[in-house]
Amino acid sequence: MGSIKRQGIGSGVFMYIGLIVGFVNNSILFPRYVGKEVLGFTQWMIELAGLFTLLASFGSNAAIIRFFPYFKNKEQQHGGYLGFMFVLRTIGIAFTAGIILLAKGPILHLYQAEESQHYVETYYGLLIITLALTCYMELLENYLSALFRPRIPTFFRDVFARLTALALILLYYFGTINLEQFIILYAWRFALSVLGLVVFAYYIGELHFKTGLGILRTPFFKQIASYSFYSVFATIGSKITTKIDILMIPALMDFSYGGIYVVYSFFASVITIPHQGLAKIVSPILADAWKREDFGEIRQLYSRTALDTMTAGILIFVGIAINLENIVAILGEEFRIGQYVAIFLGIGQLAHTANGYNGLLINYSPQFRYDLAFKALTAALTVITNYIFIKAFGITGAAAATALTIILINVFIQAFLYRHYQMHPFSWNMIKVIAAGALCLLVNLLIPVIHYHFVLDIIVRSSIITILFGSLIIGLRLAPDFADFFWKIVEMVFRKKH
Repeated sequence: MGSIKRQGIGSGVFMYIGLIVGFVNNSILFPRYVGKEVLGFTQWMIELAGLFTLLASFGSNAAIIRFFPYFKNKEQQHGGYLGFMFVLRTIGIAFTAGIILLAKGPILHLYQAEESQHYVETYYGLLIITLALTCYMELLENYLSALFRPRIPTFFRDVFARLTALALILLYYFGTINLEQFIILYAWRFALSVLGLVVFAYYIGELHFKTGLGILRTPFFKQIASYSFYSVFATIGSKITTKIDILMIPALMDFSYGGIYVVYSFFASVITIPHQGLAKIVSPILADAWKREDFGEIRQLYSRTALDTMTAGILIFVGIAINLENIVAILGEEFRIGQYVAIFLGIGQLAHTANGYNGLLINYSPQFRYDLAFKALTAALTVITNYIFIKAFGITGAAAATALTIILINVFIQAFLYRHYQMHPFSWNMIKVIAAGALCLLVNLLIPVIHYHFVLDIIVRSSIITILFGSLIIGLRLAPDFADFFWKIVEMVFRKKH
């Protein structure tokens, strides 16, 4: 657990720095200086490319981490594991690029609004660029995570890439580049992150050029192929569940509504940042624990990390809920239409964090094939509910539909894990943490609105609620890891003073 804390904190710092930069980009500068339509389109492009990336990688993202312990040997360049995965992905990118080109007609037909169709048709080729760069970046991220080196990959994805986007927004605002150049460079910006990861892997002596084609003759190849085959479809199902809303809104409405939705979904995504940061460390540990069949370690890790990430998520959710009016004040009245998107998506993300790393558990278990059935079911449900809810309630309906399917998929997976392995992450402390969050929402109603300036209201309101929530969590030891960490910091501070 000590290693998890150290690496998690390191990754968390970069993720929260990236969060600040991302907030400035997506919530303030991008909609105002470039336009919410362009924001909606660029996010659509990234999410659609991300969906195709799952096919191009042949589902090997999880396989990289799961099977790496069987090849790990630095002196032998890990059996050419990195080179093998690179060759596999390059083939996948070429194959998927062909599919993207063939799919241009049907995709254009889906986005029939004149403005939406213009963006899609003009910049369609950038999908392939974004696909390739994302695919290679994920390869290096997962490889370095398997080596327990997640902090630098987190920096390049969450901080450096967003700083690059910030630079492009400013260049466009000051007239240095035009809109066409902005969109093209926005897609190409990931090339710098890929290059940075390559340099880092070389610096730590883990950039191995051995192709590893001998893996094809090992007994593990069949397992890797089987696992990846199921994983690619299961992961596509998961991606559809969580991202289909961003793809469907422009089709059923237009990219301007998509831009508004992206802004509020960014606020909701903050809830999962602690969960995502810890996942980069938990993943290789769980993979190794499954290899050793150490179910005691798996259960302990499952329960403690779920409580920790849910506790952090509830504090963030409460912070969003109590500042909805202030968020509208920051964004402008034209964004009021989407303010409850953050609430519905936030509820879905809280359910996800409360269930811990159940998705990783089933993916790394011998029962990983069942994950495909769960994801296929929920993907179908997501598409149907999003279509109905968007037609009826607009972008708020999309958020409600997505939250519903996130909750359902977690229920399915959790029930399956408990039946087969008698594992669940829930505890009485979770109920108490939820109660603490509910109490904070009630106390917020008693705090008068500071009309002088919304920034002052955010600071005062958020400070009071954070102190109250933190006092309950630490004072009552509702989340022991947070309490222990707090008192350790206090002890270090007093020791330095004396």
